[in-house]
Amino acid sequence: MSYPFSVADDGWIPVRVRCDLDAGETEELRSLVPEASPGGCVRVGLRCLFQGAHLFTDLDFTVPPVEAVARRLLAAVTARVSGLDTGTSRQWPDARDDLLATGRFDADRVDKYLTTHAHRLNLYDGTQPFLQDIRLAQECGKGQAPGRLVMDRPSGNNAVWTTHLAQDVPVPGPDAVQWLLAWYGYGPSGTATPRTHASRSSGSCKAGPYRSLVSYFPHAPERLFLSLVASVPGPSAWPTGPGPDLAPWESDELPDPLAPAPACGPVSLLTGRTAHALLLTGDDAGQTTGCKITWNTAVDLPAAVDPYVIERTKGGPLRADRARSAWRDLDALLLKTQPGSKTTLRRPTVFDAVAELAPAVQRQLGVRVLAWDQHRQEKDNQWYAATTPPVLQHIEESDAQGAAAIAAARRSAEATAGDLARALSAAWLGIHAKRDPQQRHGFVEAARTQFWERAEEEFWQAVRAPAPGRRPAFRRLALERFDQATATLKTTVHGMSAVAKARARLTRPRT
Repeated sequence: MSYPFSVADDGWIPVRVRCDLDAGETEELRSLVPEASPGGCVRVGLRCLFQGAHLFTDLDFTVPPVEAVARRLLAAVTARVSGLDTGTSRQWPDARDDLLATGRFDADRVDKYLTTHAHRLNLYDGTQPFLQDIRLAQECGKGQAPGRLVMDRPSGNNAVWTTHLAQDVPVPGPDAVQWLLAWYGYGPSGTATPRTHASRSSGSCKAGPYRSLVSYFPHAPERLFLSLVASVPGPSAWPTGPGPDLAPWESDELPDPLAPAPACGPVSLLTGRTAHALLLTGDDAGQTTGCKITWNTAVDLPAAVDPYVIERTKGGPLRADRARSAWRDLDALLLKTQPGSKTTLRRPTVFDAVAELAPAVQRQLGVRVLAWDQHRQEKDNQWYAATTPPVLQHIEESDAQGAAAIAAARRSAEATAGDLARALSAAWLGIHAKRDPQQRHGFVEAARTQFWERAEEEFWQAVRAPAPGRRPAFRRLALERFDQATATLKTTVHGMSAVAKARARLTRPRT
């Protein structure tokens, strides 16, 4: 039996409505989303999102991993309904510019696309439910409680994060779609519901393709339409595997879990790569009352370059680190490549397409950063999100001097933070040489964390209002943090001497 919840027409995508709608736009908003009002927040389905994208400022998801997968999915649909899924590297930028000049998506084209695939956009469809595998009904045994779908409910090695709801409490349809996306991209490796498919019987999963990674999206905080269009990667970033470039809801065939197909273009790249297969059970109110979560591939997924991650020549894509602020990787987004002492960073390929935008458009774009600091297996530390001010006008191809200055400022901050840590360690060891090293580590890290918080403010001030000859005052901030941290160490003559010697490391840094 098919229960009602359509991702095309039922509200599951939270958006913020523009405050500056004119009379005509306000009337259009009321016709699309009667309950919405200028400046408010509302949940919409795919149809309203794309037909009214020019009326919204931004997405309003509260869970970063959900947003990261949703932005990929929305970029794929954007490509489909706008024609940005075809074209050569020479033709494609002009087509994108024409779309941006129009300022909105073609409502009829959106409607035609979603109507064509309506039966596969139902969360509980009895034949091919949205982003699920109906074969699990026969290939898996007993399912699990609905709470297993919700990654912030307490289970396994994870502490309670944001909810104390028990595992058997049903999951509302809108939330179920969101957590389905999170599993699609961020599911853990390890034990899952046993599945028997053809010759393979197993209950072991591989990690999701985005697990523990940081995602970076071009972002216009006041124009959702621009964010969606700018997030579509250009042809140079498209994989060229054999076969049609289809999203799961566009394909008549379910994927072969024993031999996963490589991505064949932008749409399959952004929507077709997952290590987990799911099947949700719904009730007549559209709630999820049970689920089966198991393996979707017996082997590693075919290699692909995700357009929203920073690639490294060694070690794979840049991993999430909850202690590292987003601005510390800004130069790796502006510069096409960034040589380092151990590895070379390659910016997300979507920013290659941003480099071809007109300067007036680039000046509206910042970066949306979404990450989940977690282990490959089922241990999750912390998810986080950040939004930069508009900075993409400084992308290397448009402003090589500005990009280089930003990179130099970031390197200066890193060097100063290192000097601060060494000076603090020297001061501590000069007084407490025999104490537990963990105490020294905590002493140093507390001061360094405070330095990074202040350094971020100084960095953005320098980026927003650059002045000839002015450099961010990172050294002054480090000295302030050093003096504050070591105040309690100077209670004896010996302590004052040790602190003074260590402080010289900051006043006369290494060259």
